[in-house]
Amino acid sequence: MDKKVSVVEVCPRDGWQNHKVLIPLETKLKYIKKMIAYGARKMDVTSFVNAKRVPQMAGAKELIETLNAYADEKKLEVELMALTLNKRGVDDALEAGTKSIQFVLSASEEHNMRNSRCSIEKSLEDFKAMASEVKGVKLTLGLACAFGSPFGDEVPIGRIKMLCQTAFDLGVKDIGLGDTAGISSPTHTRKVIRALKETFDLDSFSVHLHDSRGMGLTNAFVAVEEGIRSVESSLGGMGGCPFVPRAKGNIPTEDLVNLLHAMGYETGYDLNQVIATALEMGEGIEADINTCMAKVGACNQ
Repeated sequence: MDKKVSVVEVCPRDGWQNHKVLIPLETKLKYIKKMIAYGARKMDVTSFVNAKRVPQMAGAKELIETLNAYADEKKLEVELMALTLNKRGVDDALEAGTKSIQFVLSASEEHNMRNSRCSIEKSLEDFKAMASEVKGVKLTLGLACAFGSPFGDEVPIGRIKMLCQTAFDLGVKDIGLGDTAGISSPTHTRKVIRALKETFDLDSFSVHLHDSRGMGLTNAFVAVEEGIRSVESSLGGMGGCPFVPRAKGNIPTEDLVNLLHAMGYETGYDLNQVIATALEMGEGIEADINTCMAKVGACNQ
């Protein structure tokens, strides 16, 4: 059994995007560098989106340029992902020197309309057009509502498989399966992943789980048991989808790392540093960090 699990740090983008206190660029850079120091080697750092709609993501170009220079200076192998929703976002990301671009669409028609203001079919058309123009960078897909929709519309497994296959055919390397509203159960998480295993190699998938109903870590446990080897999380449990009612909270990086280490998996993360950074960040950006490991400390203390 492969005893290594990649933990993808999404706090800089998904964690901060809806934070009420505006975070200055210098502060973002400080904490992202601390995340790299505690072991993060794949990170979701920003979005090239309308800054009027998501003010926290202003300054994406300077953020990417500064982090690229930092990684080059320190000779670090760090994948810095940026999210885009449309062709303009892709163009801006490429101009900034982004080397890993994530496009997001939803497996839920209703959620896709609220998030991207268009149908799944239109999002796919846009995705195909953009994929044909993206050369020399890694292309990833964030598939929102892969484990169900909070709006009541059905998300059939056949649609999920179709969207995944289309993405792979377009050159996508990784697909993040999102439980966008945190509504999945361990049983349903297992069902979806087992269905995907029938068709695809799980090495190309990660899971992005929310903890809205307290099942995030349990779903992560099940996903890893089923063969997923990449799990996305957010320092301090920050974040959630701003377009889904009450969907607050990604699974906390510190709690996920503690779980994976207890399961015997290697992550490359220093748990003590993760906890210290979560607490420092909470004070620095006026965020309430209320995670298990932030409260009790590392398991060897």
